[in-house]
Amino acid sequence: MNWVARHTILKVIWGSQAFGTAGPQSDTDVRGVCIPPARFLIGLSDFEQFEDADTDTVIYSLRKFVTLALANNPNMLDILWADAQHVLHVDEYGGVLLAARAAFLSTRVAKTYAGYADDQMKRMETHYRWLHAPPDHQPAPHEFGAERHPKGGYRFPNTHQERAYRAALAHWQNYVHWRAHRNPERSALEARYGYDTKHAAHLLRLYRMGIEILRDHTVLVLRPDAAWLKEVLNGRYTYPELMTLVADLRHELARAEAASTLPAEPDAATIEAVVIDLHRRALADPRFRG
Repeated sequence: MNWVARHTILKVIWGSQAFGTAGPQSDTDVRGVCIPPARFLIGLSDFEQFEDADTDTVIYSLRKFVTLALANNPNMLDILWADAQHVLHVDEYGGVLLAARAAFLSTRVAKTYAGYADDQMKRMETHYRWLHAPPDHQPAPHEFGAERHPKGGYRFPNTHQERAYRAALAHWQNYVHWRAHRNPERSALEARYGYDTKHAAHLLRLYRMGIEILRDHTVLVLRPDAAWLKEVLNGRYTYPELMTLVADLRHELARAEAASTLPAEPDAATIEAVVIDLHRRALADPRFRG
């Protein structure tokens, strides 16, 4: 797709480099937005995003990007509020999108940021259990009351026991896969601190950002607390201390949501008008042909 670079209206550095938490080994991720050619806008062709794994780049179509941003997806809001020093490219079309970015914000961020934080939390908790109390064998059907069926397979005494067996087997298989394919960097962090501090830093950042958005109506991508987040990465907190901190942040997020003056929903009508305008202008602009 040799047209993607020419059609890109906004491109930013994303991830740890944008947060100010990158270390010496951190990659430089790039994210952006483009307006595809006419065949994707009014024809029969489909385009959602372009990915280049070699350069850690993802460029979203304007339509897909806006759809995700209206859902208050944290990854998309990071693109809209990237610090000026991390904006690699923005043209007049991208400028129009950035000028409307406040219309994306709503109290939905309480759920989306907490949801993304909780995903990090679940992975961290699972790995913590596997590190400190790993399963010691593959579960067998007979441990859940199953008997061999004359025609093959097993017969469980009830569906509850069968579901319990299948859940235990899935847990074991996930554990074996994790143990065999552990990320070396994450493995080193877990060995040093007893849990994955990278997951910890991400979830704390997400909770803090959600609180800030609800309270201040802005997204601070370049983190003012970057030094503290790096300390979290370097094991500042014990696991119990981290759990206490997470509980406090959850309560703070709930209070911020209750007190927030953001609307309950994003201003979809305003954003849709922006998308229509940009698409119409692009269809008449020679730069966006082909």
